[in-house]
Amino acid sequence: MPGAIPAARAGDLLGITEDVPPFTYLERGRFVGLANEVLDRVAAQSGLRVQRSIQPFARGLKTVEDLPNSFLYVVVRTPAREPLYRWVGPLDDCDLVVMTLRSSGVDFSPHAPDARALRIGVIKGSPAGKMVREAGMPERSIYQTPGSETSTRMLYAGHLDMVAGLSLPYQHQAARLGLDAGQLMVAHVLQKGYGCYFAFNRQVNEALFQRFAAAFEALRSSGELKTLQDRAAQARAAGR
Repeated sequence: MPGAIPAARAGDLLGITEDVPPFTYLERGRFVGLANEVLDRVAAQSGLRVQRSIQPFARGLKTVEDLPNSFLYVVVRTPAREPLYRWVGPLDDCDLVVMTLRSSGVDFSPHAPDARALRIGVIKGSPAGKMVREAGMPERSIYQTPGSETSTRMLYAGHLDMVAGLSLPYQHQAARLGLDAGQLMVAHVLQKGYGCYFAFNRQVNEALFQRFAAAFEALRSSGELKTLQDRAAQARAAGR
């Protein structure tokens, strides 16, 4: 069952992820996407046995908080989160943005007189919620959702005016749902380049963490990480 936590064997790391295409998602029972390709190579390089479980983001945060030899991916490395985890990455720049539909005609203007009428979707537990509040969006305008698929459906159905978070998952979800992804546009950039990472419980076994981190660095320094990133970008451009 995708959401179940597998029983850990001695020496294993447990990776908790969510449905965040094109970075990580399930396809016919397999973990696919850029982050999982990187994870496959890190595991092969390091000899680590990495088990994976897919959960809603808010539940994944709690799981990793409770299990020392576990990590969450992909996670935006914000200043507020910096002391909470040990980090390996980045996988991507992962700009945080506010998106809307081209046909909607709405702007991200938190201080405008009609701002309270706007409805903006944020994924529960994500930094985008905090950032839109800090930008001045009133609390009554912010709708928390379990994930990017739900937010995308609500946006296209007219139940939301905007969504906030990473742009690529919303674009991918729209295409996967048979919606016109070309209608999505960035209305506002909340934060550029915090980056998406593997975020480890701070109590992770030091030897396991160092093996994982060293394998990721080898992947980066060899140029293989860049090759995987470029291949993922080409697949997105081709609509796959």
